[in-house]
Amino acid sequence: REAGKLRAIGSSCGFPLVSLIAHRLEVYLGGTLTRLTDRQLADVTRFADRLGQAVDLEERPNVADTNQIIRALPVRYEFDITDIEVRDVEIMLVTPSKVVSRLVGTELAACGFRTVVVHDPIESIALAVRMPPNMIIASAVMDGLGGLDLLRGLKAMTPTQAVPMALLTSLDTAVAEVPDGIALIRVGSQFGDDFAAVITKFNLG
Repeated sequence: REAGKLRAIGSSCGFPLVSLIAHRLEVYLGGTLTRLTDRQLADVTRFADRLGQAVDLEERPNVADTNQIIRALPVRYEFDITDIEVRDVEIMLVTPSKVVSRLVGTELAACGFRTVVVHDPIESIALAVRMPPNMIIASAVMDGLGGLDLLRGLKAMTPTQAVPMALLTSLDTAVAEVPDGIALIRVGSQFGDDFAAVITKFNLG
């Protein structure tokens, strides 16, 4: 809750870097976490230090510097990361569903990818433009702005036009609607094969 307040304050007071760091803190503290271990307390302290530094900056950092700052922040995994190869690949998952974000996010993390979950498609535009990820996956059905329209819009923007993108859907009929340059990942038993094909296509693995 406090991380969410910090994110809102950063946005409303003209501190976008504070908002970005606070959003990552929200992601870190999300999921099944109920009690912090000593290591997690140390990670949260690192977030606090970065927030303090962001407030004291005299000038707003450019996109490259912002990306470097954000990617250096701690990431929490739900399992022992010694069991997998952690890649320096960040995937933004845009979905309003907490169930989908947990299931798909867990699958992505298990493959060694850093996953950033964004529940609001409108908010995801600002986040993607300020700090382009290595890939964007968006649910097809979302309130206010559908996944396909979101990805089309991001494809039309200079900061994100080169970012690999994929539409997440449970409908096979969506294949015909997806334009060139945007991949399709089907939820369910086909998720693993579709995701592997997308990773290979965009050379992210």
